Amino acid sequence: MENKYGNLLTIMLVIAIIVVIIILAFLGYKVYTSEKANKKSDELVAEFDRNTNNSNNDNNGANNDSSGDNSTLGDILNNLGSDDSNSIYQQQGNKETTYQGYRVIGTISIPTINIEHPILEENTPATLKIAIVAVYPQDNRANAVNKPGNLVLWGHNYKNGTFFSDIGKLTTGAKIYIKDISGTKLEYQVYNIYETTDSDMTYATRDTNGAKEITLSTCSNETGKRTIVWARET
Repeated sequence: MENKYGNLLTIMLVIAIIVVIIILAFLGYKVYTSEKANKKSDELVAEFDRNTNNSNNDNNGANNDSSGDNSTLGDILNNLGSDDSNSIYQQQGNKETTYQGYRVIGTISIPTINIEHPILEENTPATLKIAIVAVYPQDNRANAVNKPGNLVLWGHNYKNGTFFSDIGKLTTGAKIYIKDISGTKLEYQVYNIYETTDSDMTYATRDTNGAKEITLSTCSNETGKRTIVWARET
């Protein structure tokens, strides 16, 4: 009887050790993938900064759209008639930044949740796995960054701190910084955070009445729900 009891305890101990190992391996993998994604994002953001010839004029996130060369660049962007973002890069005199063959059209930084990632122009399942993607407007997205209207950005919620995993932790007044291909970095302030169904797209088609706004969207931790964040230029 004692031998049988001892064997049972041994089996339970082995099972417990295996479970602990699996949990630790899972947590370790989450940390590894998070650090790997953040490292790659840091490299791409740094490359984008080097390739945008006005990166030294962003004044630590301040709005420079109304002074110096950035005003002229903004006028050029607004007056471009082509939907080809290659021509936008040529107008700016900047070198194009790409990631796995996809064009980088900006960067997003949210200091309060410690993220900084590139924004890709193309919205596909493949691009969503590797970066933040611009979704709306549907055409000429490179020309829509930091311009009047509603720029919608999607990011995965990997529940590990990468991409948009933590945007649900943002509060009203939090600052978001968006840098475009002209090298201009604008500051946006969060003013609305809510959850909605994954079939609700009204956040993407809303009218900003001419204001420069961004909308962040990701899957929430609840099945069938999305976390939505609205922010406007300060």
